Amino acid sequence: MAAMGITIFSSMVVLRSDLRVVDSEKSSFRALQLAEMGVAIAAQRGIEEYDNILKQFPVNDIAFAEFEDYMEFAPDEGFRVEIKKEAGRINPNHYLLRPTPENLNAMADVFQSWGIDFSEAQEIVNCLLDWVDADEVTSAAPDGAEAEWYEANVGSLNYPFNRAFYDVEEMQFVKGMDVVAAYKPNWRNYFTVRSQGPLDINDADANLIAVTAGLEEMTEIGGSEFSENVEEIEDFLNGDNESGSYGRNGPDGIKDTNDDTPIEVNLLIDELIRLGAPSPEQLTGRFTASGNTLRIISTGIKGEYQRKLEIVLRNRGTSPAIISREEIFGK
Repeated sequence: MAAMGITIFSSMVVLRSDLRVVDSEKSSFRALQLAEMGVAIAAQRGIEEYDNILKQFPVNDIAFAEFEDYMEFAPDEGFRVEIKKEAGRINPNHYLLRPTPENLNAMADVFQSWGIDFSEAQEIVNCLLDWVDADEVTSAAPDGAEAEWYEANVGSLNYPFNRAFYDVEEMQFVKGMDVVAAYKPNWRNYFTVRSQGPLDINDADANLIAVTAGLEEMTEIGGSEFSENVEEIEDFLNGDNESGSYGRNGPDGIKDTNDDTPIEVNLLIDELIRLGAPSPEQLTGRFTASGNTLRIISTGIKGEYQRKLEIVLRNRGTSPAIISREEIFGK
């Protein structure tokens, strides 16, 4: 009897543990389903960043009780979705795969805005160009870098890739990017390879607009204080409430709300010219007022479990194309 009791007790302990694992896996999977649901809703044409339908929090979460419950979920279920424009960062492929003098100057202007001198900035651009072009001819020799240079100086037989950048991280392997890192350690935060090209002036921060226009970003190299150029661009983007010019964030001054007022590219270019940027002809191709590549970040919630998906989507609502999809862990 004692042996049978021990056996039964042990079986119950194991069974209880297995049931907990199954319940945990079911809850985690349900959270992933809810995250997918959030993505599907955000991918629909007409859904805006500020729509409450993107915030379906669990009804037992008192902190979010003011949000309308659009769907019938269990009390501990819900999702929250952020929609961001991917064109709020600079796409190097946009310039390097169309190596006109204007586009190469645009890339050089980015590096000059961080304090790198003109000749060194041009050399870095030539190295980036050699990385993405399909030939083995060194651009503006000896400034560029093809396979021979990487084999002699890095010991790699695989560089350059001779294709467009698939990820911003690949840029770090290019000759000259160590110089960029010395001037601007967080340079990665300024680039994307998933937008269609021009910088979206209604989503990008003022300092990114300044960098794209080739204007000085910081008061000193490696410093943390923005230059007067950036501050004046910020003022322009925010508008003047007293005169009734509310800027791109509208009367409430809050980004991604229903009163946002998009700014026209030509108006921004006029402001940038006043601050010392290149000619309008050079700037026009660098900016857009409405990028159509979106980053959708959807978090599904089931009790204490959360799953987060990050989707980059182009042409939402017409001919949608998923550029990338990944699950984000530990964030």
